[in-house]
Amino acid sequence: MRSKRFWFTVVFSCLTGVSIAVFFDYRDAHPITEDAYVKAHIVSIASRVSGPVLLMHVSDNEYVKEGQLLFELEPSSFETDTDEALANYRIALQKNAARKAMVESARSYVQENMVVLARAKRTFERATALAESELISESKFDLAAADHATALASLRSAKADLLRAESELGVLGENNPIIKAAEARLQSAKLELSFTKVYAPVSGWVTNLSLRSGEMVIAERAQFSIVDDAAWWVEANFKEVDLKRMRSNQLASIRIDMYPDLRLSGKVSSLGAGSGAVFSLLPPENATGNWVKITQRFPVTISLDRTEGEEIFSRPLRVGSSAVVTVHVDP
Repeated sequence: MRSKRFWFTVVFSCLTGVSIAVFFDYRDAHPITEDAYVKAHIVSIASRVSGPVLLMHVSDNEYVKEGQLLFELEPSSFETDTDEALANYRIALQKNAARKAMVESARSYVQENMVVLARAKRTFERATALAESELISESKFDLAAADHATALASLRSAKADLLRAESELGVLGENNPIIKAAEARLQSAKLELSFTKVYAPVSGWVTNLSLRSGEMVIAERAQFSIVDDAAWWVEANFKEVDLKRMRSNQLASIRIDMYPDLRLSGKVSSLGAGSGAVFSLLPPENATGNWVKITQRFPVTISLDRTEGEEIFSRPLRVGSSAVVTVHVDP
């Protein structure tokens, strides 16, 4: 009787030891954590111009498509600025045309004065030759010299006017700086007018929305957010002792607490380079006499595998929802 009890105890102890060894070996090859949360990109929505809200086209927690109109601002002041910029652009075109006409007029005046100067020069040369032979009176010679000097001065003045007109005209065509400046102001006014309509940059769920029609919006100040539906992942915080064999691209199993019957698969995308405590607002100071060793946790990013079929994702995931992650490490 004692022999049976002895062997039963031995067999039971052996089986218990083997079971414990198998459990810890399995646990070592399949680290698991409940400190895991669903993550996604959160895009802040802000207007690029200031103004009162004219119309709201979405509501809180609504699903929107990329490019969908979210809200509009009152456009009247921006329309006025656009009209003014357009008028200034047309005025610049008219001034440019007038300056071009002035250049042509100045160029014609230069050519006219060149003809006058050539005639005056020939007259002066004949008068000089006649004066040397004393065949012309001194007064006529002085008159010819004065006409030549006057024509020369007029030509120089006409050339200066031409240079000034060409300088005011600037570069011809579309590269004219005055026209380009007016065109840039017009494009800027049109751009600001387009900013009165704010569109969704990504597809996802509108959240944290409290904006209402008539409310004043300040430029570049976030009004609400959109949870991007393009990429989802799980941030699992594993104990440091679980990371000894964990590597990127290892398979992982995910169970979302929100959907207990839902099982997702993924891969280890990256392992955190530092523990969460290191990057906290007040990192711990261990160089004290009251030091207590605490097992640290490191964030591990688990990318969700969407190749399994979109039916798995028919129920919307929620940012921040709890999850249980098991990583299948290599033996």
